[in-house]
Amino acid sequence: MVLFEDHFWGERNAGFDVLYHNMKYGNNASCKLVEFLRERSAVEEVYAKSLLKLAKSATQVTQLGTFEPLWGVLRVATEKLANAHLQVVTRFQDLIKDLKDYGDKQKERHKQYKEEFSSTAEIVQTIQTMTANLVKAKEAYYARCQEVEKSRKDGSGTKDVEKAEAKMKKAAEEYKLLVEKREIIRNDFHDKMVDASKV
Repeated sequence: MVLFEDHFWGERNAGFDVLYHNMKYGNNASCKLVEFLRERSAVEEVYAKSLLKLAKSATQVTQLGTFEPLWGVLRVATEKLANAHLQVVTRFQDLIKDLKDYGDKQKERHKQYKEEFSSTAEIVQTIQTMTANLVKAKEAYYARCQEVEKSRKDGSGTKDVEKAEAKMKKAAEEYKLLVEKREIIRNDFHDKMVDASKV
């Protein structure tokens, strides 16, 4: 079974931002949809009333002549169409009510989880910073390794080679410490992202 929290990390660990903004602006989207449906409902209602008025006018026509059966059919068909549009209006009103309830619940949930998500946002920021620092430390370590190789090839004195090796060992230690710190942060990030994704 595919679970959302197993697949929504995002590039450069930015998936949380997308999740949070979807939740944050979801209420706005609900409000816009309600607004649209209200306008659509009003249009349907005006159209249905116009059709009913038209159907009434068909009953006032003199029932003499060759079109007498046609007037009856037109009146009935127009009334049925008007009733169908009135039913659409009723369904839109039910849908609007449901959407308003959904929007209210969504707003409450956002308030409820806002503080909880702040720690997740912080850990996302931390892991992004830590990843950038790790890349810099790795580059520094490789640069120190190249300096040691260069010192050995150039035939520099043992003092220069030892100095370059000391710098390389220091860069290796820093790199190792950052890897260990990042792993601790990554585990915390993983747990918080799974929780945030489930919410």
